[in-house]
Amino acid sequence: MYVENIVIGKPIVEPEIIFGRDYEDWEKVEKEKTIYTEERFLPKILVAVGIAPSISEIRRNRKDLVKTLEILNYLEIKYGKRKLFILIGN
Repeated sequence: MYVENIVIGKPIVEPEIIFGRDYEDWEKVEKEKTIYTEERFLPKILVAVGIAPSISEIRRNRKDLVKTLEILNYLEIKYGKRKLFILIGN
């Protein structure tokens, strides 16, 4: 499975509004590329979805990504050739 969208916690905006152009795009394309998690430590998420090989690799090469995602936010992260869209909720 190719993960592109990550929803953390319970966002205040519906993921289909953020990730899809319209409801049809959400249902046919974006929904299958979206995962939901309660994990907030970004390196652990990147390893879990297969983007990064290990947390120590992220600590060595991308210190800017070693953080805990606590506040409501929307992030776009590029790691290598992969782009990741993250919606952070409560």
